[in-house]
Amino acid sequence: MIWDPSNEVRLARLDARDTATVKGDFQQIAGGQVIVLNGTTLVALNRNGTTKTLGHLTGSPSAVVVKPDLTQWLYMTWDAGQIYRLHLGSAGHDGIITTNPAPTQEQIFRPFTWNATGVYVTKEPTGLGGAGPFLEYHFPLAKLDLVSGKVTDVSPACVAYAVLDDGTMVCGNRATGAIEVRRPSGTSNSINLGTDANTFIRVAVSPDGRRVIIGRNGAKNPVINYQMAVADLTAPSAAAFGPLDYLPDSWLPDGRIVATHQCVISDWGGGPCSSGLDGTYFFSADGKSHSLFFKLAGNARVVGSI
Repeated sequence: MIWDPSNEVRLARLDARDTATVKGDFQQIAGGQVIVLNGTTLVALNRNGTTKTLGHLTGSPSAVVVKPDLTQWLYMTWDAGQIYRLHLGSAGHDGIITTNPAPTQEQIFRPFTWNATGVYVTKEPTGLGGAGPFLEYHFPLAKLDLVSGKVTDVSPACVAYAVLDDGTMVCGNRATGAIEVRRPSGTSNSINLGTDANTFIRVAVSPDGRRVIIGRNGAKNPVINYQMAVADLTAPSAAAFGPLDYLPDSWLPDGRIVATHQCVISDWGGGPCSSGLDGTYFFSADGKSHSLFFKLAGNARVVGSI
């Protein structure tokens, strides 16, 4: 499945042949289906290429998360007064469930995920910008009570990268170049990613919830070359995966990795890298071999599989 930033989602087979194209923006994969927002219309795309309209949203909707059974959804809207609101919707109802604390606080609650353990949001500042080889925004996690609209911070604070179906949280510590895995049982472990502070991106957990892959700096500071690294969620550290100059896009159900060849520009300290190899590749589960999938146009990238 491919997300094309030019307002369309393309479903493709592993031989790169398209099976369906849907106008709109990719939101997530829920209930085994691709969730697409086309204006104010929420659509589910299944693996056979057929679509179903789930409902119609209000205002200027974004950041949609859908209940696994596809019967309800949470999304964010904002108006000209910079008032951000969370809406809870279904096929027959839509209503405001909570509002950002106050316009002067410049903080929003952004829907993050919805699974069997609850509904999660992140608490974000507004007016963000910037650029850099490892720039990604991740923010503290909180739980949303759908009845009262109350938002409760996760404690200790968790800078969210993932919440698994069993409630396991994957939290980032960019200052130390590590991620923390917190389990519902109360146990936790830290995974050293083998990189400098603030130099990792694209954290993704495998479909079976057992492994994690990240992109990091595989060269020595101040030179930067992207490199993938992988670890079991119970491991103390991550190991290099594949050659330099690749970043992970998505896991496949069989353990293979979809990755993009990408050079770091010289202005950011990029090391030697052949841009002629740029494209999307399949990597074997052990990282020892890879093959070209497709040279996707523009900034399109693979975001998941169903």
